[in-house]
Amino acid sequence: MRARHGFTLVELLIVMVLFLIVSGATFSLLTNTQRVSRAQAERTDMQTNMRAGALIVPAELRTIGYDRDVTGTGNAAGTVMSDILGMAADSIAFRAVRSSGIICNTAANSYVIDNGGAGFYTGYRAPVPGRDTLMVFGEMNPSVTGDDAWFRKRITASAAGVCAAAYGSRVGTALTTVDAVPGDSITLGAPFHTFEVMSYKLIQGADNRWYLNARSLSGGEAYQPMLGPLAPNGFRLDYFDVNGNVTAVPRDVRTIRVTLIGQSTNRVSSMGSSNQQLAVDSVVTRVALRNAMR
Repeated sequence: MRARHGFTLVELLIVMVLFLIVSGATFSLLTNTQRVSRAQAERTDMQTNMRAGALIVPAELRTIGYDRDVTGTGNAAGTVMSDILGMAADSIAFRAVRSSGIICNTAANSYVIDNGGAGFYTGYRAPVPGRDTLMVFGEMNPSVTGDDAWFRKRITASAAGVCAAAYGSRVGTALTTVDAVPGDSITLGAPFHTFEVMSYKLIQGADNRWYLNARSLSGGEAYQPMLGPLAPNGFRLDYFDVNGNVTAVPRDVRTIRVTLIGQSTNRVSSMGSSNQQLAVDSVVTRVALRNAMR
């Protein structure tokens, strides 16, 4: 009869200890891998959010310009006005350009824009009556340059229109407006742009996190979050004049420095540490305004 050999208690204990060591090392490795992956995903989302903000906000602010506006402002003729209507460190209200092109036909309080695909028109969207305003260039006296001006005209309706024969009688869009201007000041081929008044502001949300909010003042909208979460000081605007000095006067602003400081949605570990905190990243952009050479 053969003798049967088994494991001694010492051997079993050694195996169990080795198993526990290997299991502990594997668990630690998996935990660290999961922690790093989660942190990378959070940082990727945050950086994607920041890149979107670094594209959208400066692109909007670049449409801010300066126009000689003699209607609807209450200012003396020839006064140069800024598109900035309100400015603070964490907010700005301004006229945001939504489309631009040329006038291809005119009638009483009606202007046909050449948006039929001939290359004379570019736009974020089609003009919206009651929301958008038409800014159209008036030549006034062709032999005098000092009397030229941009006229502000509220759009009340839009419909299909036809360009003049000089523009191939193409189908365009006729914009009915108010705020009359001298009939001979707006000529065929006059440049125009449409705008709505937008506001950007850093606002704390219901979750106590901070977000960059936007609203159309022209459209009567409420603020809607468009970027975030951000740090409590995560949206900052600094305004500079032609000499690079800080200014609080809208018509003196020539460049705007935009600072965005983003935060991760959830807390993450850093450098393999078990301590978790919100990740932070920032981007700074300096924007030169339209017509900023004045």
